[in-house]
This record gives sequence, structure tokens and C-alpha cells, in this order.
Amino acid sequence: MQAAQAEITRRINALRGGLNPTLQRVADFVLGRTLDAKAMSIRELAGEAGVSQASVSRFVRLVGAESYQDFRIMLAEGLTRRAAGARSGEHEVYEGIAPGDDAAAIIAKVSRRQTEIIAGAALTLDPGELQKAADLVSAHHTLIFFAVGSSLLAAENGVMRFLRIGKACIFNRDANIQMFSVAGLAGRAVAIGISDSGRTRSTVEALREARALGMPTIAVTSAAGSPLTRHADAVLNLPGAAPEPTGGEGMYESMVSKMAQLTAMDALYALVAVQDHDKALERLDYTDAVIARSRLK
Repeated sequence: MQAAQAEITRRINALRGGLNPTLQRVADFVLGRTLDAKAMSIRELAGEAGVSQASVSRFVRLVGAESYQDFRIMLAEGLTRRAAGARSGEHEVYEGIAPGDDAAAIIAKVSRRQTEIIAGAALTLDPGELQKAADLVSAHHTLIFFAVGSSLLAAENGVMRFLRIGKACIFNRDANIQMFSVAGLAGRAVAIGISDSGRTRSTVEALREARALGMPTIAVTSAAGSPLTRHADAVLNLPGAAPEPTGGEGMYESMVSKMAQLTAMDALYALVAVQDHDKALERLDYTDAVIARSRLK
């Protein structure tokens, strides 16, 4: 089993925020008492977590195990791998990649993590919240985006997508100018804040200001209950690439998690487009012609 599926606890951390309260109880028990959990029967784990055995079975399938026994093996292998790393002083440099991995191993690990994160987005994105966000976008002519760092990719993808179907989009890479952009847009725009951690100061403050001015707001984040979500009317919750560092293991800006952000932005765009199908097609025909003219023969 490939590095206990990049260490099962990493995957549980990534998915936790999008699980329902019952499955979150299972996740919290496993994360808090991993050593105990790997030795428990499904009946014992269900009892300790205060859930049904059926809920535990659903949980293990959601995190990628074929059976409860498979899940226990993955937990055990993840613990063994973590202990070996601690003894050797080995630190991951990126998404489960560590010194000693060759080119083939790195390709396999990065590809697997990208596949996991996109599959995780299908589990954590709430259709009701996506519909709520699409209704807000459909009801307004202008979109204003807030993002910094690698979350810029999702913001710029959103700008490109929504411009193509006739929405006016405002986005600037400078965090101060993002804040300035809020002025005068109350009642005319929807604000979209994108932050994997949900704690990026400039993005949180910009979304808070937009909402204070009366704008509807949308948060795109991997952290349910984070500061960003407190200022959002709709939350597109995503799996994170890794838990927040607690010390010693290093910190890096994950690009894998941005695959989930791009997935969310594409889903939001697609839902808005199909809700006004005829107008979207008219605009797409025009922008297709613009793109065609930009290509060399």
C-alpha cells in the first residue's frame, strides 16, 4: 500500500472540514487517538466515538479504505512511517515527498495527491452552498475577488471564466488595492474571498469589509469555521492538502490544494452559466471568436 495512502491521517485532516457532524466525530477520535484506533474493532471504535457502526463504515470508505480492516492497516502503516521519519530526523519537503524519493516516486506521489484532492472536493463541496453562491453571482453584474499567494490562481481562473459569460470582474494582485476596490460597490457586486487556510489576514479583512458595506460574500476555503467563513453568506468548503504545521515539520505553500480551489471555481462558473444558458452561450460565441483571433495560423 503506497505509503499508507500518503499517510491516512493527512487525508482525514484534509477531508474533516467537509464531513457531517457524525463523521467528524469519527475523524476527531481517529486523529486524537490514532494508536488506540488502529487496534480497535469497528464495534469498539463506534462505541468510543459515539456513532453507529454504519457511520464508521461510511467514514472509512470516504477516506479511501476498501474495508475497515484495510483502514486499520493504513493507520498502522502511517504510524510506522511517521515514527521512522521522527527517528531519522527526516522532514517532508512537499506533499509527502522526502529526501530519498526518486523522480518516478515523486511523479507518482504528486499525481496521487492531485487525484485525492479533486476527489475530496466532490465530497466536501456542499451542493446547497454551491447553489447559494451561484444564485448570488447570477443576481449581480459585478464580481470582486480577494486572494493572495497561490490562491491567486483560482481568482484569476474565476475572472477568466466569468468574463466569458458577461460578468464584470474586478481583481488586483496587490492586497491593498483589493481593499480599495470595495469602496462604491455596495449593492452592485458580489465579493469572493479565496484562502486555503481561511486565515490569510488581507483576504479575511477584505471580505469582512465587503460584507460590512452590504455586499453578499462567498468564501472558498479548506478550513470550515475559519475566520474567512464567518464573513461569508455562502461557503465553498474544500479538502486541504495538509494539516496546519504545529512545529518541526516545516511549512510550505501547497499547490496541490489549489486543484480543489480551481475545481470549486469551475463548478461555480458552470452552475451560473447553465442557469442563464442562452445568454452564456451568446457571450461564449463572442469570446470564442476573440480567442480564435489571438491564435497564429
